[in-house]
Amino acid sequence: MKLLLASAGLVALLASSAEAAPEIQQIIYNVSATTRCSDAAAGFGDMKEGLASCDIALSDPQMIHRAELMVDRGVIQTRLGDNGAALRAYNGAIALNAQLGDAYISRAGVLVAMKRYDEARADIAQGLALNATNLHAAYYSRGVIEEESGDVKAAYRDYNQALAIKPDFAPASRELSRFRRVNRTSRG
Repeated sequence: MKLLLASAGLVALLASSAEAAPEIQQIIYNVSATTRCSDAAAGFGDMKEGLASCDIALSDPQMIHRAELMVDRGVIQTRLGDNGAALRAYNGAIALNAQLGDAYISRAGVLVAMKRYDEARADIAQGLALNATNLHAAYYSRGVIEEESGDVKAAYRDYNQALAIKPDFAPASRELSRFRRVNRTSRG
């Protein structure tokens, strides 16, 4: 009988100490969806699966890298040809983190494709001011804007700058292949 009472007392003691202990929360973070989203934006893996992974990662209420994932999502949507959705993703990223320079540069690329050059030029300037990492895209987009406005020399310089930053950047190489450098000499 004493053993039974001692057991009951121990159970009661454990129960009361469990109630007094602070609540422990466990956060489950979906790393694989985040990784698949970012990998697809970087050009690795299937774009549609990457986009679905972005949606899964962004549905996590504990996600702390939401703005960066929205940029990745926008990159994927751009590559899939959905400029409207990409623009919404970049706008959302900027709304969450107005200091994210890469979001401005990426949004500028979509704005150039939509022929909204003044807005794109402002985004490029903002992205450069914020030290964006995707500078090759900034110079390329600015080159497109300059060429469209008739400043071929400035476009040529910016395409070259894009290629200097990222030597394997095919869009800049393609644009530069259209140019022919001519040496002018004065005739007397």
